[in-house]
Amino acid sequence: MTKMEIALLEDSPADARLIKLHLEASGHNCDIYSTGNAFKKDFEERRHDIVIIDWELPDISGDHILHWIRQDMNNDLPVIFVTGRDSTEDIVAMLDAGADDYMTKPVNLVEMLARIAALVRRSLSGRKNTEVIEHHPYTLDFSCHRILIDDKEVMLTPKEFELAGYLLSNIGDLIPRETLLREIWGYGPEIQTRTIDIHISRIRKKLALTEQNGWKLTSIYHRGYRLERLPSE
Repeated sequence: MTKMEIALLEDSPADARLIKLHLEASGHNCDIYSTGNAFKKDFEERRHDIVIIDWELPDISGDHILHWIRQDMNNDLPVIFVTGRDSTEDIVAMLDAGADDYMTKPVNLVEMLARIAALVRRSLSGRKNTEVIEHHPYTLDFSCHRILIDDKEVMLTPKEFELAGYLLSNIGDLIPRETLLREIWGYGPEIQTRTIDIHISRIRKKLALTEQNGWKLTSIYHRGYRLERLPSE
């Protein structure tokens, strides 16, 4: 097991102690920050492998911290967002801001460890793919994570790009949900999450994967997903 340095932004002392105890019992180090400003002050002095952020902090919001990490510090440090909010709009906002994953409260600590392990595996095994694939009107450049529709760039989050790339690389195939969890998020089949469904819905809209445009992206209950190019009339 890889020992990780984990930053935990949590303003509840009881919750913070419980999570820290569980993480350290599993062989990780965990630094607790009860405010966002305390974390920001320590950011460049302490190296962390993963950050766990509670949305509700007493001084500045968790989404502000996430934006600061991604935009101001230009850092791709893996981030897990923890929140009591579970609406699709809130989850989408977190993912759009650059969160790698989210968990809703009360947190299942065993599941948290599984998600941390998944992010670690992805971080350590990441490889730069220089492939370019084309399926008119789409062009995907994996070297710079860009996707074009008829030479016009479409802005996708990193996970949306990975998912779109996987689907467009396997046109016509039924891709099991477990495969996408493993290949895109690094999760095992025991993880229960709405992340895939939200991302599927968003790339369907952003890439106009509709029958009117000659494409069909289907969710097949309890089986998986299939992207098909429809025959031209």
